[in-house]
Amino acid sequence: NNVMRECLSEHNGYEVKTIGDSFMVAFEKALDAVSFSLSVQEGLVKSVWPQELLNLDHCALNDNGPWCGLRVRIGVHFGEVDVQLNTLTGRYDYFGNTVNKAARMEGACVGGAVAVTEEVMGLIEVPASGAVVIPMGEVKLNG
Repeated sequence: NNVMRECLSEHNGYEVKTIGDSFMVAFEKALDAVSFSLSVQEGLVKSVWPQELLNLDHCALNDNGPWCGLRVRIGVHFGEVDVQLNTLTGRYDYFGNTVNKAARMEGACVGGAVAVTEEVMGLIEVPASGAVVIPMGEVKLNG
């Protein structure tokens, strides 16, 4: 959670809510959302994890990628949303097709990856952070 919240602050993000172990976040700019996502993945790899966690096969540093420790999936979409004030929490919540598509993108990728829609790719230049862009082609999204 610390990595997520530190990266949110660095990239002008808004924590909408947590749902179980998931975060729902929002950004004014697509580039901020993608930069945040890449920073989170990098921050998790660089984090110091307990040896007990690193002993697990799916958390160990391996030849299949640079991952080490916990891995998260991140989906990014950008567009208009329905904004509503949650009177119980006093925080704004977001609804609509944009939110749903971002959630479906997250579900379409694997831990340690960031899945972005074609619309987002059209709005940004790929950051020169060493990120590798692998086109997924057309993906059928559930829901």
